[in-house]
Amino acid sequence: MTVHALDLAARSHVGRVRTHNEDAWVALARQGVVVVADGMGGHSAGEVASRLAVDRIAAALADLQERDFADEIDSLMQVGQALEQANRAVVESAHSDPRLAGMGTTVVAALFRNERIFFAHVGDSRLYRLRGGRLRRLTRDHSLVQQLLDQGLFRNRAEARMAGVGDNVLIRSIGVDGQVEVDVGDAPLHPGDLFLLCTDGLCGKVPDKVLGELLRQPGDLEQLAERLQQAGLDAGGTDNITLVLVRPRV
Repeated sequence: MTVHALDLAARSHVGRVRTHNEDAWVALARQGVVVVADGMGGHSAGEVASRLAVDRIAAALADLQERDFADEIDSLMQVGQALEQANRAVVESAHSDPRLAGMGTTVVAALFRNERIFFAHVGDSRLYRLRGGRLRRLTRDHSLVQQLLDQGLFRNRAEARMAGVGDNVLIRSIGVDGQVEVDVGDAPLHPGDLFLLCTDGLCGKVPDKVLGELLRQPGDLEQLAERLQQAGLDAGGTDNITLVLVRPRV
């Protein structure tokens, strides 16, 4: 069993409007684990939900990397189960403290092993892959606007916005209910692959086309991360902005 070490760069910015940052992230470069979350809830509850989720998931996935017997199916199931465990932890925490009632978080997580990426997500934080200069989104938002687009009720997001459908209305998130439906997936790794995990403070404000253009520019991961963060701020910075760029060593 091969665990892929990661070259990475990360940014997390409060933005230009919010007074505190409810995003959280963990990147374990040697263990091949990355998790990003966008919390929600009054006062500091969003911060609690996102931090609790990423810490629980990262610990579970790091433990999985120690198991040399896990095959592809087991790896995929375990990544999904890590998010389910985090959901239970957030729900239990909210029930134990009235100040945290109503808190929740989005999550996107990635595990790099055996020449593959295994990933899972809930909500509208995203995972992208740049390969051969082409950007592809590997996750699909669990949001009302995405659901309506999938149903063919609107041709694009701009049309949905004109009809009053907000981009930030989620149909799934961690911590809302004792049970959560987690989407999972996997894909082979190729030399040179570059992955982006981010919250909607970036991908909800900067179009995919622009993200691809920025990722194709020359520079190291730190320079690329800085440009992406600046693009989110230039687009208004109305939300927290968190991103992790990952290049697995294949």
